[in-house]
Amino acid sequence: MTHRPRLSVRGENYVFGNPEKYAQDMEFLLTEGKFCDTRFLLGQKGYTLHGHKAIIAARCPVISKMLLPNTGDLMQSTTSSHVLKGCEPEVFRILIRFLYTNRMNFENMPTGKLHEVLRTALKFQLPELAKGTEEHLIKTIDRRTVFEVLNIAVKFKRSELKNVCMAFIVQFEKELLNPNNPTIFLLTPGAMLTILKSDDLTMKEIELFHVAAEWANSYLEMSYQATANQTGGRSASGALAAAKGPYLTNKYSPGAGLNSAMSTRKRATQVRRTVLFVMEGIRYGLMTASELKSIESNGEWEHLIPQKCLADAWRIITFKHTGANADERLNLPVTQPRRRANASRKKTDT
Repeated sequence: MTHRPRLSVRGENYVFGNPEKYAQDMEFLLTEGKFCDTRFLLGQKGYTLHGHKAIIAARCPVISKMLLPNTGDLMQSTTSSHVLKGCEPEVFRILIRFLYTNRMNFENMPTGKLHEVLRTALKFQLPELAKGTEEHLIKTIDRRTVFEVLNIAVKFKRSELKNVCMAFIVQFEKELLNPNNPTIFLLTPGAMLTILKSDDLTMKEIELFHVAAEWANSYLEMSYQATANQTGGRSASGALAAAKGPYLTNKYSPGAGLNSAMSTRKRATQVRRTVLFVMEGIRYGLMTASELKSIESNGEWEHLIPQKCLADAWRIITFKHTGANADERLNLPVTQPRRRANASRKKTDT
């Protein structure tokens, strides 16, 4: 393919040549390592990556400040080393390669690694790399990866990525939003709440509650197990029991110190608050009276349900049965029907 000269925006300069050849030459310069005047020590083991200050500084202002913290004058700079323990070598190498070649290659890269690439691109303020990573994540969405990708979208506030994930989840909700689906337990609290806030779900509210309850119990157990492993002073079951209610007494092991015990209790309380906040996303007012009774009578769910939500739901049901209009001073929650309710209402009207 012949690349003809193109007039630049300024109307005076021309761009000649093959951009692919230019990218190859720049990549060769990077991999060959000649004329390098800086190096990065990456990760906990200090993996070394060499580079050229002029190229990197020109392409990434954030790294430029790190390379030239004082004058910013490349003519006065000398060979330097920079320690980046928080950067994975493979991920940072992708970033540097992009700065040299404007290329991205995500072939066979797992979702977790793409997560790190996006995080690093945003950290170093490289919107093109972030956008390219996001577009590749969209292509990788399937039944196995959608929840992991949604976690990433929610964490980094990527609206387009989140919307694509939610559209996929709604399309396959019977298969995905199922208590027996093991990938549901990969969801972060923020991602789970995003699902619960959707107006497009077609499943019944009680079914959605069962899914959320399974996720919540799993999240509690995993969080308490992680806390127990860190402190080494108490079992996960003990931490779980302690956080199920504010009036239960903690049982600490004899060897655990007071500070460790208080820290464990604090973490358990924070985790429980997070779960209760997520479970507020269930629209309890859309359930029937018998469904509300069934979840109230189940002791395994007692610690998962915000009591205010149940109280409000019963008030809503009472108003529905009595035909009375809700008093605005009661400040009842808005009970937005999901698509399921809208569909059933249309059938009734016809």
